[in-house]
Amino acid sequence: MKRLLLFTVKSIITNPQLLGWGILFDLFWGVLGAYVMGPSYVKSLNLPSAEKQTAYLYYTSVWYADLVIMSLSAIATGIAFMLYYQTGTLPYLIRYSKLKTSTYFISMYSGSLMASFLLELLITATTVFMFSNSVGISVTPSNIGIIMLTIILGSIFFISFSTFLNLIVIKLHAYRLQNLFSFIPLVLGYLAFAIFTYVTLKSPVVYYSNPYMATSILLYYGYFGKFNFVNATGTEITLNLSLALLSLSIAAWIVVLNVINYILVRKMYYVSLEEGRVM
Repeated sequence: MKRLLLFTVKSIITNPQLLGWGILFDLFWGVLGAYVMGPSYVKSLNLPSAEKQTAYLYYTSVWYADLVIMSLSAIATGIAFMLYYQTGTLPYLIRYSKLKTSTYFISMYSGSLMASFLLELLITATTVFMFSNSVGISVTPSNIGIIMLTIILGSIFFISFSTFLNLIVIKLHAYRLQNLFSFIPLVLGYLAFAIFTYVTLKSPVVYYSNPYMATSILLYYGYFGKFNFVNATGTEITLNLSLALLSLSIAAWIVVLNVINYILVRKMYYVSLEEGRVM
């Protein structure tokens, strides 16, 4: 169990493609938001100093939520590729070795969660530094506890989602579609970024039912401190949302996905990678 956990952590934090898309490309967007668009946004604010700082905190909070969602989505895509090569022999190992399904899941999830949490802490720290440094206005998270809890819940959801997609590919023997399925979390992440930033969403149902939106709004709340939201079009939205219900909605998605994942793993049979490429 310990070996598999350490192997999972090492596989993620040393994966150049994952680090490129999940960290470097994410930070590229952060540089644009902080150093290119940020000064222009602050100059456009004809407000007293205190109100200007609040408005800039709005701006930073939206960017922070978007950056973490895009990073988690990219990490989920990297995990999906890693799982594809691991699960090829998993049915054989579960049947003929001492490895149990529960042991595999606990080790893989724990390792992925540890790696994802460390990478998102890096995103958090660099966001605070970049957006505070670019215009000389200090913008630190209002509730770091909510942010940490959301990162943990979001990471587990994305791990569960990428595992589910990978197992669906194997169960359906759709190996030629593996690349397409693996990029679904990333594509949905960028779609959530666009919707959260540019579309006015007032219905609580959207946030409670969609794990991407629930994670985004919780990250925003953790950074800004309340649900009053001003999107990129200048529209102010006052949302009457519950922290507990948002967290429970993400947890419910995690439970459902993992029940399905467990059933799918138990019903898998051994297929070699060579056979998979032909199918």
